[in-house]
Amino acid sequence: MNTLQTLTHILIAPPLWLALLFALVFAALSWQVRWLSRSGALATAIVGFVILGFGGGLFLIPLLTFFLSSSLLSRVGRARKALARSRTAKGSVRDAGQVWANGGVAFALVLLYAYVVRRWPVYETRLILMAYLAALATVNADTWATEIGALSRKAPRSLLDWRMVPAGTSGAVSGLGVLASGLGAIVIPLVALPFWHLVRVEFVAVAWAGFLGSLLDSVLGAGVQAQYRDPATGELTDRPQAGRGQRERGLRWINNDMVNFLASVGGALCAWALLRFSGYMFL
Repeated sequence: MNTLQTLTHILIAPPLWLALLFALVFAALSWQVRWLSRSGALATAIVGFVILGFGGGLFLIPLLTFFLSSSLLSRVGRARKALARSRTAKGSVRDAGQVWANGGVAFALVLLYAYVVRRWPVYETRLILMAYLAALATVNADTWATEIGALSRKAPRSLLDWRMVPAGTSGAVSGLGVLASGLGAIVIPLVALPFWHLVRVEFVAVAWAGFLGSLLDSVLGAGVQAQYRDPATGELTDRPQAGRGQRERGLRWINNDMVNFLASVGGALCAWALLRFSGYMFL
């Protein structure tokens, strides 16, 4: 095996010690540039180690695409986004809850894949791979919709009654946000295309599932996410401290992190169902 082949093999299937080192260094650097809080850096190190160590470099590429693109987009137009962020429970610096909400499903699917890859038929393990991509496509689509949609000059509309609401309101959508969601969903299978050799039906299923998962996020945000009335402004907010713990609507235990997690579960299941019961039948 020549040097290039050895290097390629290490990148695709790195030893666990190298995966751990990479995850720790990446998490530390992300904390230094304030993309992550301390708890977020620890959670990212765990997620990164498992995905790189048990999945390999090919699993890491779409994860890094989501993390880097969403982190960079959060820095665009920060002054215009400041008011919208005041209505949310968390800011652009991700904590452990946000990391697990966005990466928890991908984390679990990599562990499942590592366990079954030599036990299940190739067809079944391929479904796990597509579900993994769809989970990341969902959170990427949702994050792009949030970060780019917040720059829209038009107020978003609530999915509850289609009335215009302030930017940053959970369960609200805008034309720019929907467009950004679609692009964010496409990016994940696009970067995976040359490495995972996706066929057309897989590409479409993952992108479509990511978009639908992002839409589910908005539906859950409008319907069941806990919302509080800010006594100072009279507006709805995700922050329980602003409403002194008095809920206006939604379930107390469903916050934005839980909504993101449930949406990524929905996106993964959507891709699995699309391919299992329809897409692969046309191959």
